Amino acid sequence: MIVIDLEMSGLDPEQHGILSIGAVEFENPANTFYGECRLREGAIIDDEATKIHGFSEDQMKNGKKSAKQVCEEFNVWSKDIAERTLAGQNLVSLDVPFLRKNFALNNILWSFGHRSVDTHAVAYSYFKRNNIPIPLHSDNRSDLSLDFLIKYFGLPKRNIHNALEDAKFTAEILKIILF
Repeated sequence: MIVIDLEMSGLDPEQHGILSIGAVEFENPANTFYGECRLREGAIIDDEATKIHGFSEDQMKNGKKSAKQVCEEFNVWSKDIAERTLAGQNLVSLDVPFLRKNFALNNILWSFGHRSVDTHAVAYSYFKRNNIPIPLHSDNRSDLSLDFLIKYFGLPKRNIHNALEDAKFTAEILKIILF
C-alpha cells in the first residue's frame, strides 16, 4: 500500500494545483518519496491553504520542478511497490482528485486503479467498533482530522505541515488501527 499526502494551493483540483507529494510504502516505511513542484500555470492560490502548508508565493511559483516532473517521478517510484493501493487522510475527496487531474493534464497513465484506503473512514470504523464517541465539528460533522488522530493515538506532535511527514503520520495511524 502507498500512503500519500499532498500539499496544494487550495481545495479544488480544477482551480488549484499541487505543491508537493509525499509518500511512504506502508509495508516498508523506509521507502519514501518526496517532491516539491511549482504551481502549474493558471492555478489559483488560496490564502487559507497558504496558512496551512506555509509555502510562500515565491516558493509556489518559482525555481522548482514542474508538477509534471514530480508526478512522473512519483509514478516511477511507485512502480516497484508490490501493492499499489493508495491510502491517505481524506484521500478520496482531496489527494486523489488532484493526482488524477495532474496525471491527465500531463498525459501520465493513471495506474493506481479506483480503490483506496481512507484513514478517516478507517478511524471512524475503529471509533464506532470500540464505542468511542466521534469528535464533532460545531455543525455535527465528524472531526477525525489528522491532528486529532495524531494526538489521540499518542504520536509525537507534528512540528511542520509537510506532505512526507503527514504521509508518515498517516501510515503510523493506519498501522495502529489495523494491527
